[in-house]
Amino acid sequence: MFSSPEAGACRVLPVRAPNPDPRNVALSDAASIADDVIVATHRVTYSGRLKVFIGPHEDVDNFLRPLRRMDGRQRYALELTVLPEALPATEVTAAVSADRGRLALRCAGSAEAMTLQLRTTVDHITRRFTLGFAGSRMGLPTVYLPHGDDDTYVYPEEVFTAEHAVEVFRDFFHSGAVPAELQEREILG
Repeated sequence: MFSSPEAGACRVLPVRAPNPDPRNVALSDAASIADDVIVATHRVTYSGRLKVFIGPHEDVDNFLRPLRRMDGRQRYALELTVLPEALPATEVTAAVSADRGRLALRCAGSAEAMTLQLRTTVDHITRRFTLGFAGSRMGLPTVYLPHGDDDTYVYPEEVFTAEHAVEVFRDFFHSGAVPAELQEREILG
């Protein structure tokens, strides 16, 4: 059917219905794609600018190293977004790159003090949560965290260092969930 050598390098994948629950995206879906194809399952966005697509066979720690260099101004955020389904890297389009995604973990701030936020979208309803440790959240948040041209106030129990954030991102990358010991405080608005 195809006579060009490039045609043999193309691979048509079966079309699958999108997963309705973004927390149930399995990295094992990538196993159904041939080993010779580079697979993307997640998008990493650095400070709202640079986007990198990574897959299940990559060392996520390589992509998390910038967390340790965050300064709150020029290097101020990292977001790990789960793609709706595993796809060959050659099929990453501008639309896939621009899509917000249904499940993402984001941090903002500096390596010494940052906030972690979880974003989920189910049935076209997006909810955002600030993550934190157990503790009292009385009154207004008092810890100021600058990030880029913005700033955020969080409770002391919601401040993370880069070292701890790496562990949370690593768990999220492998399981699609944050560690059970973290509490979620919904951000309204």
